[in-house]
Amino acid sequence: MHSATLCAFVGNRVSEIQDLTAGSHWRYVHTNCNPADIVSRGSTVKDLTNSIWFKGPSFLRQEMYKWPANKNDNLDFEEVNKEKRKAAFKVTVSTNYVIDIIDKYSSHTTAVRVLAWLFRWYHHYKKKFNRNVFTEVLTHEELDHAFRCIISNIQAQYFAEDIYLLNPGSITKGSLKYLNPFIEDTGGYKLIKVGGRLELADLAKECKHPILLPSKSEFVIRYVRYLHRKNYHAGPKALVALNRLEFWIINARELARRVVRQCVHCVHYKPKLLQQMMGNLPVERLTPSRPFARCGIDFCGPFNTYLRIRGKPPYKTYIAIFICMATKAVHIEVVSSLSTDAFIAALKRMIGRRGLPSDIFCDNATNFVGASNQLTELKSFLFNKITQSSIIQYCASEFINFHFIPPRAPRFGGLWEAAVKSAKGHLYRSLMTTKLTFEELSTVTTEIEAILNSRPLTPLLPDPSDYEALTPAHFLIRCSLKALPEWTEFANTNMLDKWSLIIGLKQSFWKRWSHEYINELQMRTKWTCEIPNIMPNAMVLIHEDNVPPLHWQLGRVLKVIPGKDEHVRVVDVRTSKGIIRKPIHKLAILPIESPFKEAGMLGNNTK
Repeated sequence: MHSATLCAFVGNRVSEIQDLTAGSHWRYVHTNCNPADIVSRGSTVKDLTNSIWFKGPSFLRQEMYKWPANKNDNLDFEEVNKEKRKAAFKVTVSTNYVIDIIDKYSSHTTAVRVLAWLFRWYHHYKKKFNRNVFTEVLTHEELDHAFRCIISNIQAQYFAEDIYLLNPGSITKGSLKYLNPFIEDTGGYKLIKVGGRLELADLAKECKHPILLPSKSEFVIRYVRYLHRKNYHAGPKALVALNRLEFWIINARELARRVVRQCVHCVHYKPKLLQQMMGNLPVERLTPSRPFARCGIDFCGPFNTYLRIRGKPPYKTYIAIFICMATKAVHIEVVSSLSTDAFIAALKRMIGRRGLPSDIFCDNATNFVGASNQLTELKSFLFNKITQSSIIQYCASEFINFHFIPPRAPRFGGLWEAAVKSAKGHLYRSLMTTKLTFEELSTVTTEIEAILNSRPLTPLLPDPSDYEALTPAHFLIRCSLKALPEWTEFANTNMLDKWSLIIGLKQSFWKRWSHEYINELQMRTKWTCEIPNIMPNAMVLIHEDNVPPLHWQLGRVLKVIPGKDEHVRVVDVRTSKGIIRKPIHKLAILPIESPFKEAGMLGNNTK
């Protein structure tokens, strides 16, 4: 250790010893064996006589290998550190009192008026007190003077280096060189202005040479927000144009967009609904299972059915569509009425022909809210708590798990929603205004079921030997329902061989299902961008169909429900009417506080 790093007294002694004993080996001596410590700390004659002062420590008269070793190496550093020179630093913080005053106010006009009142008091405090001075209204000159003072202090804080470069004799450099800035005396303050190329334009002087302002200043942000509200919530482009009538704000476009995005009134008028990345497929769609072991169900209709009796009006019937989660096989049942008994009867018919399912997935029935008046009865039937409890009770007795997706979230049940769309498309395009009886409608829906089950799950392969595409019907009857029958001769084969052939066909179908169909589900066709999860306590607007955005219900996120991939797609929202569960694509964030884990930052590019 160099002697300069030690305190003055110890450093001088160490320096002398190093000069006298150059090249010698230094070792640590403990305080109890150090004669110098006896007199340096003060000692009586009696104690000095009986000490090691005259003879020194006894180990010095022994061989070097018998000298005591340093048992605690850390002790050396602790003793040396006590004698180190203490370093002291002085930090000077410059305070801008004008900016400190205006930053206390969230309103632009309030900050300017407070500073104008301070200037008035300063100019009159030496004079005789006059009550009228503080009761008169502030003049335009006083407000403009206070505004120029604030701008001068902001430029001094954010453009200190550029002001130094703009002094006479300096070359214009830095990030502002593309604006050709210059300093001009305006209202008693030297302000930086944009030189630009519009000197010969027939414009006002303020437009040709606007005052330069930074975009990171809180006062500038409040000023842009003030212009936004003053000009009836102008959009980003109009806001930039209004700013540049007198000021040139660096990165003005991004600042204007941010001010508009954070305006609560503008968000109320044009809310932006949330969108999360498409989630992973559920295990029910990726696990091989018996057809309709796990299925989804949805309703569509109503359809007018006729009795073919003169004077009898038509009555409404509905269609229940069951779809297998694994094979996309479709089963269609015609339901005569919206009653619990009619629905359970349709479910029994499906079970009787397709087998007992272990899990049934269904909409929460609120996807019909705000739809046409024809769906009012359907909505009230499915949303009825008594209906839901009856269905769940029946399914529990049959050992069936009944699952409801979140309310008003049809994208959570896209599989059966697509089946409903396909079935309705076939019905409307083929029948149009045809009047059908119940039996005729049942026949037509059965034909549509066969068509849907004959759709290929995967495209045909280029292999010429592969002449048939895999369809949901292959898992039901081992061939397509709408294909021509093939002649198969089982000559000289016993029943065991036939059973082995059937098992081989099933295994072949499931092998093709695993290699061809599952791989087609790999890509995310939409909702590919991942966004930060919404956080609790965020204020949101709840989307309502057929209702203007200004009348959407206001709520606060009470609880988030993350999925298996840790992405939040469903939340519980507290509203004035209670707690409801909503998918995030039905919510719009209000920019009152940051509801996300991460926040974006603005750049510093000069524009």
